[in-house]
Amino acid sequence: MEVITKKENSVQIRQHNVITNARHELSAVQLDIYFMLLSRLKPGDNSKYEISVKEIEDLTGRQWNYQQLRDATSGLIGKVFEIEEEDGLLQVALMSSAKYIKGQGRIQLTIAEELKPYLVDLKNNFTSFQLFCVLSMTSKYAKWLYVQFSRWKDIGYLSYELEQLKFRLNLKDPKGKLPEQYKQWGQFKDNVLEPSIKQINETSDIRVSYETEKKGKSIYKINFTIKYVPQFQTVIPFEVSEGDREAASLKNRMYSIGIMDNKLINKVLESPELRKKALKALYDIALRKANLSNPAGYFRTTMGI
Repeated sequence: MEVITKKENSVQIRQHNVITNARHELSAVQLDIYFMLLSRLKPGDNSKYEISVKEIEDLTGRQWNYQQLRDATSGLIGKVFEIEEEDGLLQVALMSSAKYIKGQGRIQLTIAEELKPYLVDLKNNFTSFQLFCVLSMTSKYAKWLYVQFSRWKDIGYLSYELEQLKFRLNLKDPKGKLPEQYKQWGQFKDNVLEPSIKQINETSDIRVSYETEKKGKSIYKINFTIKYVPQFQTVIPFEVSEGDREAASLKNRMYSIGIMDNKLINKVLESPELRKKALKALYDIALRKANLSNPAGYFRTTMGI
């Protein structure tokens, strides 16, 4: 995966399709660490990279404690990709080490050299997607599905057999030893599919709808229609001074509730009084989230904009 900057404030990343197609077995925090780590990769770099825990929290709006992060990186070190190469099968760990720097809130991560050709300087056979969008999602299923949909956004269509999709989402054990999660269609729809599509449609640069096909009385296949929204732009200032961190966090939180008007956002950020008002409104939205059907509208009304 690599960072592709089309515009000054737009952050896009690429990932080889062999990794896009891998079975999803990562938690939400593991995915956030993974995406943040790989946004750092550049051609010619060494294999060690550092990410800031505070930066992850600022960008995602979520907080992770030390034990959660430790468990997440431990799982990433144990995650193995299998890649079919011309001369044989490559088995390689996603990450080879993690070191927590004392008193700095930073994690030093190392990736295997054998994996870098699938993550850096990609010219073809890749999936590209917006980093901010995938970080904004809280559901691990939404994150994984967003990457899948991003691969096919230019085609506008993607189809999965239901059982195949459950396997890819790690809801069904291929060896049949573990019980299947969300076995009934209604359970899968209500707990995985619908919440994921809702998050993708609300926080990303694509819009997804779906129809189902039946075999007899049972759902057999899901056909997704994907529409790309090219006007969506993401703003993630990775290299910001400590004094600008409030602005970065505030900007990303406004994006997360659907405030996409850059003129409005800049107006808020330029005024200390509007910043205070915005922080209060966002706090109220977080408290009342379950009861708010239109947080962006509530924000505008509260701000008087």
